[in-house]
This record gives sequence, structure tokens and C-alpha cells, in this order.
Amino acid sequence: MYISNLLLLVSGPIFIMETEDWFKLKKYPHVDLPLSISDYKWIKSYVKDENKVKNHSFLPLIHKCIVKRKYRADETNPYRTKSGERKRIIGKPKVRHIYYASHMDSLVFSYYNSLLADAYEKKIRQEKFNDCIVAYRKIPLFEESNKNKCNIDFAKSAFQFIKNNSEKKLSVIVADVTSFFDRLDHKILKKQWARILDEKSLPKDHFNVFKALTRLRYVESDQLFNSYHGNMLVEKGVPNNDKQKEVKRIKIESNRYFKEKNAIAYCTKKEFLKNNLNLIISAKNKIGIPQGSPISATLANIYMWDFDNAIFEKTNSINGFYQRYSDDLIIVCEQRHEDKVIDTLRDRIKNGENLEIHPSKTKVYRFEKINGIFKGFEIDEVTKEHNYNRTLEYLGFTYDGEKVLIKSSGFSKFYRSMKRSFKKSTSLALHSKNPDKSLFKSRLYKRFTHRGAKRKLIHRPSKSDPAKYVKTKKYYWGNYLSYVYKANDTMKPINNSDNIKRQSRKFWRNFNLLMNFHENRLRK
Repeated sequence: MYISNLLLLVSGPIFIMETEDWFKLKKYPHVDLPLSISDYKWIKSYVKDENKVKNHSFLPLIHKCIVKRKYRADETNPYRTKSGERKRIIGKPKVRHIYYASHMDSLVFSYYNSLLADAYEKKIRQEKFNDCIVAYRKIPLFEESNKNKCNIDFAKSAFQFIKNNSEKKLSVIVADVTSFFDRLDHKILKKQWARILDEKSLPKDHFNVFKALTRLRYVESDQLFNSYHGNMLVEKGVPNNDKQKEVKRIKIESNRYFKEKNAIAYCTKKEFLKNNLNLIISAKNKIGIPQGSPISATLANIYMWDFDNAIFEKTNSINGFYQRYSDDLIIVCEQRHEDKVIDTLRDRIKNGENLEIHPSKTKVYRFEKINGIFKGFEIDEVTKEHNYNRTLEYLGFTYDGEKVLIKSSGFSKFYRSMKRSFKKSTSLALHSKNPDKSLFKSRLYKRFTHRGAKRKLIHRPSKSDPAKYVKTKKYYWGNYLSYVYKANDTMKPINNSDNIKRQSRKFWRNFNLLMNFHENRLRK
């Protein structure tokens, strides 16, 4: 059963409502219509009512797979490019399983995430290992700063520790937990959840949220899409009326075009309950929580509390360094402690958290002075053979003991994105009704050059006078070059130069080559 049209009336002056941080509206398609800022008051009242959350009926999640291609240098091929790089091959792709909650469920998760995050912060600030846990937290750059640290600052702290101990022979262990979110033990999670709340067992409202995450019920996105024969609910403007919008069901060829067509739902909640209950899959696992829900990240930190404390105590006792960013962790110690630290790491996470750090997910590097120069290089954990061509990689950066650089894969990803955008813009120009067939140059310049790299405060129309604009609390965060420039400035105390900024020197040339190529295509 399809719905034909729904009119969503938007009238009156544009206004800005102050909301709490947990109230984050999303536009992804689900089995309910997206919520709006006008829903804030009743949603706030609902999620803060423990009795309502205790009895809240969660809709199934929608499951999608995100496949990330990997390019690796072909070590078996002696051929190199003019710049000296090896020929690249496509490696085994990385598949991430993402689960999306309905819009209302997502806000319930988000509110309870705020409760848990506050409780976690209150407790961990009293612990010695507070500075070691850096992911999914708001950590000020310095005391009373209104700006928070990011992965650049966390990577710098690790590299700075290595540099400050350059007189020693160091080992650096970088590892990540195998299938982290998929293997969290439900019994341990429940125990740690209650512990953070200072409760012996979970309150009934928290327990209902816990059940929604652990007794997983989901629908495959492709099956749901096909069940409506590709007909999606999309939001469209009403002709000759800029204050009204309508929801229509239209045919969309592929989920790749959801954003372009402004798709907002597969169906309504009423339609789903009537037509699609047969698509629900129930996973009866005793381990794992969905990756992608607003609360998953905080639960991961809560789950790892005892592990973080134990590893910090171990590394601190040998004057080492420990840091964990989600499932990625780094330990720096003197080389004489290397084997014992690795054994402690694997034994603790297996017997304490029922997780695993596989040898294939562990990289070991050594830093020491060679011919008077402090150098870093990878070693084989078993054979202890040296590989001087591979240097430490952590949080998107490389460090060889002398300079910090952004990993080349980051620049490659940015360049591929640039090429795709030019290709798409050209296609839109060729098939547009505009007679001059021109590219949207300003958008391309903003996304891919220094002209769009400046970060700035966003202004919006005033409540009282829509013709006037007032400051908001939101920022335009720039583009990838903003990240490059920030990384360059942050790492300069280690590099003593603009090494990172120089990595981006070819972007302007490549951008103009693509611009000229695609403009010539349009002229033909």
C-alpha cells in the first residue's frame, strides 16, 4: 500500500531554537519520516520520562554494508613509475556493517548516550588513565579552552613522547582489536553499564535501551528497497510556494541516488508494520552491538574501563606511554620490555574482556639511533627482522623519528574524490537545460582548493527579521586542505618545518588540469 502525497506546511518566519547537544536530527531514509526542530519539546519530554522509555517499542534497525577499497603497492612487481612509486594493486576490501536506527529511536539512543557520557566523564576524570582514552570524548586543547582536541593532537602526543625519549631504544606497539563492536560480550557490557551509573543492576529504562542494542532486530536495506519496487518517499518543494514542501513517492533507480533525489523514507511506520514485518531478522547473539548507533561509541569506552586501567598501570610502571583511540591503541616502551608488554596486552584483553588482538592486526616498530640519527622502522614480531622502508603509522600519520607526514592514502582518497566530483559536475552540465553547459566552478573551488579551506562561523536569518543574519554556534569546517594546514601547524614543533603543507603542493596543479580537461569536454 503506497501513500500518494503528504503536504508538510512550513509557514511563518524562520527561527532558531536552542536545543541540547543530544538532539541531533538526521535525514537518512528509514521506516519513519524525519523529525524537525518543531518536534523538540515533545521529544525532550518523552526521552526524559523514564516510564515512557521503559516501555518504548524500538523499530528494527536498517542494515547496510560500506565497502572500502584498498590500494596497496605491488611488492612483487619491480616496475616503478617516474616518481619512483611501485605499481598499485587493489587489495582485499574492508567491509563495515552499519546499522541505522529510526529517527525517534536514534534520539532515544542519543539522549541515553549523553547520560552515559556524562557519567563516564565524571568517573574517568578522577582516574590516572584519564588522558589515555581519547576517542569519542570532548577533551579541551588546554584548560578552559573552548576548542577540543582531535586525532591530530592525539597523534602528536604519541610522536612527541617518542621524540622526547630519543636517547633510549624504544619499541612502539600499534594494534587494533579484532571485530571490536561485533564481539563485545553482553554480560560484561551490562555489568560495566550499571557500574558507570553506580547501580547494582540496570534501571528499567536503561535496560530497555540495552535490550534494543543487544537483542538485535534489523532489516536489510536492499530488501526493503526492493519490497517497494524502488519507490521511495522524497521531499519536494511546492511550485510557486517557498514555504511549503510535500512528500511524494517516486521511482528511484538505485540507492546511490537517495541524496540527489532527497529521499527521506522507504515507507511510513504504519506501512512498515502492515507490509514488512516478514523482512525482520532477529540475531540471537550473546556478543556484539550495532556499529553506527549514537550510543555505541560511549558503550565501547565503558566496556574497556578495566582494560584501560590495567594497561595504563603496566605501561606506567615501566615509564611507558599508552593511548587508545576506539579500537586502535599504541604503546611506547623501552625495547627490553617489548615481548612482555605484547604478551600482557593479548592475555589481558582475551581473559578480561573476551576480545582478541590478532598478530596480523599488530605492528611493532623500533626507534633508536643509527649512525647518530634517530630512526624508526618496522620489525617482524616473530623473526625480529628489520624493515627500514616501513615507518610508524598511527591515526592517519607516519613518523620516522625525524618528521611527521600525513599518510599518502589520505591524499589519494582526496584526489579520487576530486576526480569523481569533476566527472559528476560535467555530466550534470552536459544534461542540464542551461544552454551554456557550464560547470559549477565555485562549488568545486570551495571543496578542493585553498579558497574553501578557511573555517568560519555560520550565520542564519534572524528570528525577528529574516532579512538580517545572526551568528550561530555552528561552523563551516572547510575542506581537506583545512585538515592539512591544521596538521602542519600542530606537527611543526616536531618537524621544525612545513613538511606536511608541502605534501599538498600538487593539488592546485592537479585541480587546474582537471578543470581544463573537463571544460574542453564541454566545449566539444
